[in-house]
Amino acid sequence: MKKLLSLFLICMMASFVMAQPGSGRPHPNTPNSPGVPPQQPPHVAMQHSVVLMAAHDEEFQVYVDGNIVNKQPQNSVVVRNLSPQPHDIYVVLKRPADKITMIQIKPVAKVDNYQVAYDFRDNMLKVFPMRPQPGQPNQAHQPQHTPQPVAPPVCSPEEAEHMYSLLKKESFDDNRLSLAKQMVSTHNMSALQIKHLAESFTFNNGKVDFLKYAYAYCVDPQNYYECLDVLTFSSDKEEVLKFIQNKR
Repeated sequence: MKKLLSLFLICMMASFVMAQPGSGRPHPNTPNSPGVPPQQPPHVAMQHSVVLMAAHDEEFQVYVDGNIVNKQPQNSVVVRNLSPQPHDIYVVLKRPADKITMIQIKPVAKVDNYQVAYDFRDNMLKVFPMRPQPGQPNQAHQPQHTPQPVAPPVCSPEEAEHMYSLLKKESFDDNRLSLAKQMVSTHNMSALQIKHLAESFTFNNGKVDFLKYAYAYCVDPQNYYECLDVLTFSSDKEEVLKFIQNKR
């Protein structure tokens, strides 16, 4: 009788052990079970980047949602790891003028490109996207054609005087040169107007660099010798004259 009771208890214990998960066969909910797909990783929201690039070597700082991105002013700033929701972006222009503007963006593409430009005529800082907006045609899918060149407008006396006053406000010739190049590149100017802008420079080096650059935008190049009067040294005048002769 004792032997039968002992054998019965042994059989019961063996059955209990065999019934435990992992004791003899895989649990139906384990990842390695046949026919059961492995667990998928949790969904990760797509991160976006925004690239802000200067139109004419402007230098600026960027703040996103109150946090500064670049402490040192740059002419190209990349903002990474933006979530696909609206963000307040402040652009603080340091050069060629102290200006600030704010735009609100909602990243759409993996990388969104924006251009930062200082409009000297309106004395404003402008930031605009370099991609088609919703509702606008995508230029990449439009028929290709060769655009007709558009000549810059001829500068009026009032505009030239306004340019001169803006240049005089700059503290350094390096900043003045960048702004002056932007000015003449968007206007056709007479030799006397270019000479007047060159008078805003403090040192001859800046005057020489500007006169070389501005020659391409002079409407009366035959009178360009008038501009040489702003130069003090004969060596600087010869340098500009040689540059002009090589361009003809």
